[in-house]
Formats: sequence, structure tokens, C-alpha cells
Amino acid sequence: MKAPVEFWFDFVSPYAYIAAQSIEQLAARYEREVSWKPMLLGAVFKVTGSSPLTMRPPQMADYFKHDFLRSARYAGVPFVLPELFPIATQNTSRVCLWLQDIAPQRVGEFVRQVTRAYFSGPTALNDTGWLASQIAAMGLDGAAAAAACDDPQYKEALKAQCEQAIEKGIFGAPWIIVDGESFWGNDRLPQVEQWLAKGGF
Repeated sequence: MKAPVEFWFDFVSPYAYIAAQSIEQLAARYEREVSWKPMLLGAVFKVTGSSPLTMRPPQMADYFKHDFLRSARYAGVPFVLPELFPIATQNTSRVCLWLQDIAPQRVGEFVRQVTRAYFSGPTALNDTGWLASQIAAMGLDGAAAAAACDDPQYKEALKAQCEQAIEKGIFGAPWIIVDGESFWGNDRLPQVEQWLAKGGF
């Protein structure tokens, strides 16, 4: 059985949002599944000394804000830069890890649903009540999802996943790994596809 495509991401990353909308379809074309790996970019940035793209020097921040919109148009997905950006996403990530235990086949749906909501208009992305409503709308237990946000099991799981991301040398999102080969960024999807098709280049 072919190894899954690892998709490391933070729910607050615009480029991860864009890539998340199509990564499962891309992987499926080559008989691969996606292993969703939520992490916190803030934890990564503490180690790398980096910062959110919109908090870089003005010339860079302005470029990225423009490129978010352009990249979203190119991908055919909606995009509105949230007024509160970036924000913490630890609760959203913990719910994602909980969902991997409860209904692993629904994780991609959840990721696409909540990121699309966050980048389409005002959304309380990290709010436990809002997350519970999103899970309930999927026909699952919203109260249990909210409880996972304070569950030591999922707090520790997210911490461990962030540590693993750092150990792997991940410094941004989305970070896609195919058979040990790393690709950083939504714009690397064509290279990811060629790697899947040919086994390397």
C-alpha cells in the first residue's frame, strides 16, 4: 500500500487553506490518501525566528496580501483576509486531532469546511462553541468536540505534533511530504503531482 501524503498545516495559513481544498483530490489521482497534520506555526516560529507573512516588513507584507488574493482566484476559491489575523488555532487543531480518532475519513471535510469559513468572512475559528456547531453540522457530537479542546490527551497530542514538525525541519505551511520528499507552499502542488506521478524527478 502506498504511503499517504503528509499535509502539515496551520488552520490560520492562507496558503494551507488554498492547498487543502484540492490536496485530497490530487492524492486520490495517484491512489494515495492524505494524512492531515495540524500544527501551530507560532510554535515553529519560536524556533526558526520567523514571523507571520503579514507581519513582515511593509514591502513583503503588502506583496503577500496581494498574493493571497491572486492565489485564491487562481485556485477558484473565495478569499477575504480576516480582520483578526493571525489568530491562535490550538482549539481547532485539537478538534481536528479528536476527529482523527472519531471519524478519520471526515477530517479533510472538516479542514476544508472551517478554513473556507475563516477565509470567507467573519468567523470565530478558534471558539469552542463555533467548533462544536461545525462538528454538529457534520452530524457528529459537537459537545464531545468542544470537550476535546480541554482534554489533556489532545493538548499533549498537539504539543507532540508541533515538536515533530520542528524535528522534521518544517518552517512554514502548507508543508507536504511525499515519500520523504518535502514541498513547502501551495505553489508547489504541480511539483507534488509530478513527484506522485513519476516517483521523483
